[in-house]
Amino acid sequence: MMFLGLALAIVLMSVGHFLRTLRWELFINVYEKPDRKRLLSALSLGYTVNFLVPYKLGDLVRGFYAGRRMKNGKALGLSTVIVDRYLDILAVGLIFCVLSLIQRGDAAFSSASRFYIILFAALIVATLLVYLFKNLLKKLIRLVAGLFNARIEGTILRFSWALIWNFKDIVLKLNKLKLIIVTVGMWAVYILSYGCFAFFYSSLGTNTGWRDIFLMLFGESGVKASTVMVSLFNGKFEASQVYFVMYTLLPLVILSMASLLAKRFHGASGEEREYLNLLPQINAEERLVFLDKYFSGENREYVNNYLKINQGISIIRDYSAGSNATTMLCVDSRGTFFRKYAFGKDGEKLKEQVEWIERYEDTLPLPKILKADSNDFCCYYDMPYDSAAVGMFEYAHSMPIDNSVAVLRRVFDKLESTLYKTAISVAVREDIDAYITGKVDRNIERIVSARKFKPLCDYDTIVINGKEYRNLKSYDKMLSHENLQKVFAGDAITAVHGDLTIENIVCVRKNDGDDDFYLIDPNTGNILDSSNLDYGKMLQSLHGGYEFLMSVRNVKVTDNHIDFLFTRSAVYESLYEEMVRYMEAHFSPERIKSIYYHEIVHWLRLMPYKIDKDYHTAPAFYAGLLMVLDDVYKRYLEK
Repeated sequence: MMFLGLALAIVLMSVGHFLRTLRWELFINVYEKPDRKRLLSALSLGYTVNFLVPYKLGDLVRGFYAGRRMKNGKALGLSTVIVDRYLDILAVGLIFCVLSLIQRGDAAFSSASRFYIILFAALIVATLLVYLFKNLLKKLIRLVAGLFNARIEGTILRFSWALIWNFKDIVLKLNKLKLIIVTVGMWAVYILSYGCFAFFYSSLGTNTGWRDIFLMLFGESGVKASTVMVSLFNGKFEASQVYFVMYTLLPLVILSMASLLAKRFHGASGEEREYLNLLPQINAEERLVFLDKYFSGENREYVNNYLKINQGISIIRDYSAGSNATTMLCVDSRGTFFRKYAFGKDGEKLKEQVEWIERYEDTLPLPKILKADSNDFCCYYDMPYDSAAVGMFEYAHSMPIDNSVAVLRRVFDKLESTLYKTAISVAVREDIDAYITGKVDRNIERIVSARKFKPLCDYDTIVINGKEYRNLKSYDKMLSHENLQKVFAGDAITAVHGDLTIENIVCVRKNDGDDDFYLIDPNTGNILDSSNLDYGKMLQSLHGGYEFLMSVRNVKVTDNHIDFLFTRSAVYESLYEEMVRYMEAHFSPERIKSIYYHEIVHWLRLMPYKIDKDYHTAPAFYAGLLMVLDDVYKRYLEK
């Protein structure tokens, strides 16, 4: 009969461990579907290590072993174990508080009670201090992590991120009633198990209560020494060491057998649901940049909205180009898609882009908007991913030139027959003046007054890769209000795409070879909505080589010399020649001239952005502006 108490104690201890696994699942279930088989195995392994090794080091093994198979990695495994132990310390401290109020104990019990009560109070105070000074703590973590190489820095920041957000999730996302029920149930079962084991010990002739078993497991010796050392050297139970070992290890054996015999099964309800990613970035460098920004404590609004937008997805690749908006290839439970988002004023502009796409979705080949959302600070929208779709830059350099020529002609024909026929009017002088003032005069002023750029603008000529060109100030007459008014006077005002570069044309390969296209990333809010503005954007690609300049990384500036590796492909030359033929066949000479001048305006609009955002490569784009100016000057003014 007395061994029934031992058996019941072992069974109840096994149930308590199982309830602990269920509670562990709650922390993991926010970010991914828990693998209960793996968690049971990790718990039994960790507690077995605790049986052999002091200071509960088996908990590290538990977190590491479980995290190896988690989608979010070992950072999530270890952080959830720390949260689990944090709650245990609070629970044990609370139990000691209650026991101290009910009855007085011996010196060992009083010492353990004081230790856990102080630790309980210290944890509460520490939690409040961390909350109050969280920004200072983040900066300190960032400072310490920055002392190491990028790999170790990323590991420290990612683990700290996981720990912070696991504690946040207890407050923000977890079902608190379920957490309380599981925790209370777990400790109730544990205490019943201690009582049954104490009953078994008492039947052996010792005067033992459940409080003695509790003290044995959670007293000072229970923390500093391994469980096997406690069982072998605690004199009170010296005659029954083997039973204590059985009581400790058999529940772990039961859990191990259950995890080995059971088929792979998952925790929670088993139904499909959306999970958050601990961090959305797949690329380690992008992840480190984001974590560095988070732990710097700066731009909290950006971080909060970034997480709100992206925490439920995985980011495969960043396709962002020259704008302030970010475009990423992403994946979630629904599949693969592109997501574009922007913040602040750029978010407002992106919202206008969504409205433009929805307005003209029946007029032009445009991407379907799968999902869109915006608030006062940010905007984002999702577009479908098509494995047969590829940007025209890549398409043109991987397909026969005839295919690219056909697509380019199809783009122009489609725009001319649809978008450019809507609400046609002639540009008025006031709008042209505003366009020249805002896009030409102001940008020239910003270029020549930029502190680092001004010395370059003072020279009469600039030598670009060994060839001499007139400097920007030589074109004052060419870019004067009077001249530009004449050039743009005949512009037809229509609906426009606004950013018709090569990179914003997506080609779709067809099995029959008759490849199709669609347009992405329209730019709204132009002062002068002329179709010539769109063609000027295309010239910026094919004539000015914008995409090739974007790949420039090293630029050397010495006095008035700008040197960099500038490659223009034969494909671009062929497409540019085709565009010239198209314009000459369909447009008047006045319109073609306006298109070239609009290209110049696009380069002027680009320069301040490059000077502010990427100063090291900005001289290459200045060189591109001068080369275009030189060609247009020779084409229209030199004669």
